[in-house]
Formats: sequence, C-alpha cells, structure tokens
Amino acid sequence: MTLSSFDPQTSLWKRLLVGHAEEVGLDASGRVLVSPELRRFSGIEKQVMLFGQGSHFELWSAEAWEAQLSRMPAQVESPPPGMENFAL
Repeated sequence: MTLSSFDPQTSLWKRLLVGHAEEVGLDASGRVLVSPELRRFSGIEKQVMLFGQGSHFELWSAEAWEAQLSRMPAQVESPPPGMENFAL
C-alpha cells in the first residue's frame, strides 16, 4: 500500500492484489465463508487447499494448486536474496 498510486503499473498491481481483499469473520460454526466473488475470481468450487504462510494463509482451488506444484520444479532455481543462510 506504500507504493505510489501515480504509476499506472503500480496501480494495476495494487488493484489486482489488494482490490479483491475482503475482511471476513467466522460464522456461528467457526467457519470462514468465502464470498461468491472471491470464489469466482480464484476458481474455487468444491475442494480447496489451505497453506499457512507465517502471518497469513493462502487458499487455492485444488486444481490450481496441482498445476502450481507441477510448475514449481522448473521455477525454483536459487533462493531469493536474503535467504542465502536460511535453515529450519
């Protein structure tokens, strides 16, 4: 959100990444309900994959996650800057 809104490319990315954000609460059963708009945007239908990412989580359609996994080996070359000494 700290990036300039005067740059057309930055504005495009902000619309894509932040423009679909929604604040939601838990329902009476403790579930998070994903709005129809976000389900349509993400392609989520029945089965989903939930992945913790530190301070947030990612919710993927099962099909999109499988496609991501199949592309991952070709995309992973070396760690990003700052992770040279990373250890678990």
